[in-house]
Amino acid sequence: MNNIFLIARKEYKDAMKNKLFLVVFLLLVVLTVTSIIVASLLFQSKVLDYQNSVQALKASGKIISISEPQFSPLKLLRGFVDYLEIIGAVLGIVLGYYSIAKEKNRRTLQLILTRPVKRADIISGKLLGNTLLISTAVILIGIISWLSLVFIGHATLSGLEYMKLLIVILLSIVYIIMFFSLSSFLSLKMKTLSNALIICFVIWLVFVLIIPQIGDTMDPDNQVPGGLFHSLNLDKPHEIQVLSHFSSYEINRDHLEQSSITKHYERASFAFLGIKDEFNDLPLSSIFAQKWIDLLVVFFFTILCIIGNYYMVYRKDTLSKGE
Repeated sequence: MNNIFLIARKEYKDAMKNKLFLVVFLLLVVLTVTSIIVASLLFQSKVLDYQNSVQALKASGKIISISEPQFSPLKLLRGFVDYLEIIGAVLGIVLGYYSIAKEKNRRTLQLILTRPVKRADIISGKLLGNTLLISTAVILIGIISWLSLVFIGHATLSGLEYMKLLIVILLSIVYIIMFFSLSSFLSLKMKTLSNALIICFVIWLVFVLIIPQIGDTMDPDNQVPGGLFHSLNLDKPHEIQVLSHFSSYEINRDHLEQSSITKHYERASFAFLGIKDEFNDLPLSSIFAQKWIDLLVVFFFTILCIIGNYYMVYRKDTLSKGE
């Protein structure tokens, strides 16, 4: 255990000196805070429009038939999830590549093994150190987002909303660790490190950007701002009834989205944050009951990538590969 902690501490310190990591982290913070500010201003604009409309209706003596905008503080954190699923994945890839590349380029992996250190200790130490680093980064972004909600969005969170935010933060950490583990696995497997990095970013491009974007574009409900079914005042049963006439199309679209781990992470996070109105005010048990598959997929692929790292480090030729 002492070897694992020593390697973890070294990983943490080395990553903190990595300028690319610091740049990506600061970019995440700036974009997240900016998204909360924009979302807060948009909601305040809706409230102002509502108040002006009510005053106009009262002045004309007409019946007030428009509904007051409903404020859900966690909805302002949509940008928090959007940027973590894209830039957070890049953060994981950078850390995973850097964690192995620095050892291969300096050929220090073989040197470490001349000491009483097990091969599994190397992976365990690197995983522990980078998990602590990723957790620190995501928790800091979560705290900054919460402060932005309170002081910029003038929001007050309930105990249940704090729990939901904590779950999303934990899920985000697992999601980024998956990309870290994937990147370190490919860096261990590939003889040429640059090829490993290229493959990682191809995977990121396809499964983080392209597939989710295609799925969103094919979703009929996204064809109108605010949602097609919401604009038509259709409730969930009627929405299901309409989609039943396009069952083959919807099944294919859903299967395409499900091939992306990013989409599973997004679906679960959006449910806990109540981005879709149907999940607002639901107890945690109900959300878990509906989104357990999405959570399972994220955890499954994370564990699979971690196991892949342990497998690769025990292969005889792994430590001899390098540029």
